[in-house]
Amino acid sequence: MALLLPIALFTGGLVAGMLLWSAIGGVPWMRRLSGAEYVRLHRFWSPRFDPLGPIAVVVTAAADLALLTAGTAREARPALTVAVAALTGVVIVSAARAAPLKRRVTALDPDRLPDDFAARDPRAAWQRWNLIRTVLAVGAFAANTVAVGLLLPA
Repeated sequence: MALLLPIALFTGGLVAGMLLWSAIGGVPWMRRLSGAEYVRLHRFWSPRFDPLGPIAVVVTAAADLALLTAGTAREARPALTVAVAALTGVVIVSAARAAPLKRRVTALDPDRLPDDFAARDPRAAWQRWNLIRTVLAVGAFAANTVAVGLLLPA
Protein backbone atom coordinates (compact mmCIF):
# COMPACT_ATOMS: atom_id res chain seq x y z
CA MET A 1 0.00 0.00 0.00
CA ALA A 2 2.81 2.41 0.83
CA LEU A 3 4.24 2.02 -2.68
CA LEU A 4 1.02 2.64 -4.60
CA LEU A 5 1.08 6.43 -4.50
CA PRO A 6 4.77 6.70 -5.48
CA ILE A 7 4.08 4.27 -8.34
CA ALA A 8 1.10 6.36 -9.44
CA LEU A 9 3.19 9.53 -9.27
CA PHE A 10 6.07 8.01 -11.21
CA THR A 11 4.04 6.41 -13.99
CA GLY A 12 1.57 9.30 -14.11
CA GLY A 13 4.51 11.70 -14.40
CA LEU A 14 5.85 9.68 -17.32
CA VAL A 15 2.49 9.87 -19.10
CA ALA A 16 2.02 13.58 -18.42
CA GLY A 17 5.59 14.32 -19.49
CA MET A 18 5.40 12.33 -22.71
CA LEU A 19 2.10 13.89 -23.72
CA LEU A 20 3.14 17.40 -22.68
CA TRP A 21 6.31 17.09 -24.74
CA SER A 22 4.24 15.89 -27.66
CA ALA A 23 1.73 18.74 -27.34
CA ILE A 24 4.25 21.57 -27.05
CA GLY A 25 7.05 20.20 -29.22
CA GLY A 26 6.33 17.07 -31.19
CA VAL A 27 2.99 17.92 -32.78
CA PRO A 28 3.95 21.49 -33.78
CA TRP A 29 7.08 20.03 -35.38
CA MET A 30 5.04 17.39 -37.21
CA ARG A 31 2.70 20.06 -38.55
CA ARG A 32 5.64 21.69 -40.39
CA LEU A 33 6.84 18.53 -42.14
CA SER A 34 5.93 17.34 -45.60
CA GLY A 35 3.43 14.47 -45.73
CA ALA A 36 6.14 11.90 -46.40
CA GLU A 37 8.37 13.20 -43.60
CA TYR A 38 5.38 13.22 -41.25
CA VAL A 39 4.63 9.56 -41.98
CA ARG A 40 8.31 8.62 -41.51
CA LEU A 41 8.47 10.46 -38.19
CA HIS A 42 5.28 8.81 -36.90
CA ARG A 43 6.66 5.42 -37.90
CA PHE A 44 9.85 6.25 -35.98
CA TRP A 45 8.12 7.54 -32.84
CA SER A 46 5.28 5.06 -32.51
CA PRO A 47 7.27 1.97 -31.54
CA ARG A 48 9.30 4.05 -29.10
CA PHE A 49 6.34 5.51 -27.20
CA ASP A 50 4.11 2.44 -27.50
CA PRO A 51 3.59 0.43 -25.40
CA LEU A 52 5.19 2.60 -22.66
CA GLY A 53 2.43 5.22 -22.71
CA PRO A 54 -0.54 2.85 -22.51
CA ILE A 55 1.17 0.68 -19.88
CA ALA A 56 1.97 3.74 -17.74
CA VAL A 57 -1.64 4.97 -17.97
CA VAL A 58 -3.01 1.58 -16.90
CA VAL A 59 -0.49 1.20 -14.05
CA THR A 60 -1.29 4.70 -12.78
CA ALA A 61 -5.05 4.12 -12.90
CA ALA A 62 -4.68 0.71 -11.24
CA ALA A 63 -2.58 2.17 -8.41
CA ASP A 64 -5.11 4.97 -7.88
CA LEU A 65 -8.02 2.53 -7.92
CA ALA A 66 -6.25 0.28 -5.44
CA LEU A 67 -5.71 3.25 -3.14
CA LEU A 68 -9.39 4.17 -3.42
CA THR A 69 -10.63 0.67 -2.67
CA ALA A 70 -8.11 0.05 0.13
CA GLY A 71 -9.65 2.72 2.33
CA THR A 72 -7.12 5.47 1.79
CA ALA A 73 -7.61 8.48 4.05
CA ARG A 74 -10.91 10.19 3.35
CA GLU A 75 -9.36 13.56 2.52
CA ALA A 76 -7.40 12.08 -0.42
CA ARG A 77 -10.33 10.25 -2.01
CA PRO A 78 -11.63 13.20 -4.09
CA ALA A 79 -8.17 13.79 -5.58
CA LEU A 80 -7.75 10.09 -6.36
CA THR A 81 -11.22 9.98 -7.91
CA VAL A 82 -10.32 12.93 -10.16
CA ALA A 83 -7.10 11.16 -11.17
CA VAL A 84 -8.93 7.95 -12.06
CA ALA A 85 -11.57 9.86 -14.03
CA ALA A 86 -8.94 11.82 -15.95
CA LEU A 87 -6.95 8.67 -16.73
CA THR A 88 -10.12 6.97 -17.91
CA GLY A 89 -10.54 9.92 -20.26
CA VAL A 90 -6.98 9.42 -21.54
CA VAL A 91 -7.75 5.76 -22.28
CA ILE A 92 -11.01 6.59 -24.04
CA VAL A 93 -9.53 9.35 -26.22
CA SER A 94 -6.49 7.22 -26.98
CA ALA A 95 -8.51 4.16 -27.97
CA ALA A 96 -11.30 5.93 -29.83
CA ARG A 97 -9.41 8.74 -31.57
CA ALA A 98 -5.62 8.82 -31.28
CA ALA A 99 -4.85 5.13 -31.91
CA PRO A 100 -7.00 4.87 -35.07
CA LEU A 101 -5.36 8.01 -36.48
CA LYS A 102 -1.92 6.64 -35.65
CA ARG A 103 -2.69 3.29 -37.30
CA ARG A 104 -3.86 5.05 -40.47
CA VAL A 105 -0.68 7.11 -40.64
CA THR A 106 1.78 4.33 -39.87
CA ALA A 107 0.11 2.09 -42.47
CA LEU A 108 0.96 4.57 -45.21
CA ASP A 109 3.98 4.23 -47.46
CA PRO A 110 5.77 7.58 -47.17
CA ASP A 111 7.09 7.22 -50.72
CA ARG A 112 3.63 6.57 -52.17
CA LEU A 113 1.16 8.75 -50.31
CA PRO A 114 -2.43 8.71 -51.57
CA ASP A 115 -3.27 11.46 -54.06
CA ASP A 116 -5.78 12.92 -51.60
CA PHE A 117 -3.39 12.91 -48.61
CA ALA A 118 -3.42 16.70 -48.34
CA ALA A 119 -7.22 16.70 -48.10
CA ARG A 120 -7.24 13.84 -45.54
CA ASP A 121 -4.13 14.89 -43.61
CA PRO A 122 -4.83 13.83 -40.00
CA ARG A 123 -2.45 16.25 -38.29
CA ALA A 124 -5.05 18.83 -37.20
CA ALA A 125 -7.28 16.12 -35.73
CA TRP A 126 -4.28 14.45 -34.10
CA GLN A 127 -3.27 17.75 -32.53
CA ARG A 128 -6.76 18.31 -31.06
CA TRP A 129 -7.09 14.83 -29.60
CA ASN A 130 -3.52 14.80 -28.34
CA LEU A 131 -4.11 18.11 -26.55
CA ILE A 132 -7.21 16.68 -24.85
CA ARG A 133 -5.20 13.64 -23.70
CA THR A 134 -2.44 15.93 -22.48
CA VAL A 135 -4.78 18.08 -20.40
CA LEU A 136 -6.34 14.94 -18.89
CA ALA A 137 -2.95 13.34 -18.11
CA VAL A 138 -1.54 16.51 -16.56
CA GLY A 139 -4.76 16.85 -14.57
CA ALA A 140 -4.41 13.30 -13.29
CA PHE A 141 -0.80 13.96 -12.31
CA ALA A 142 -1.84 17.14 -10.50
CA ALA A 143 -4.61 15.26 -8.68
CA ASN A 144 -2.14 12.58 -7.57
CA THR A 145 0.21 15.31 -6.37
CA VAL A 146 -2.63 16.78 -4.30
CA ALA A 147 -3.35 13.31 -2.89
CA VAL A 148 0.27 13.03 -1.77
CA GLY A 149 0.03 16.38 -0.02
CA LEU A 150 -3.14 15.30 1.72
CA LEU A 151 -1.70 11.97 2.83
CA LEU A 152 1.64 13.22 4.13
CA PRO A 153 1.79 13.67 7.87
CA ALA A 154 1.69 17.30 8.94
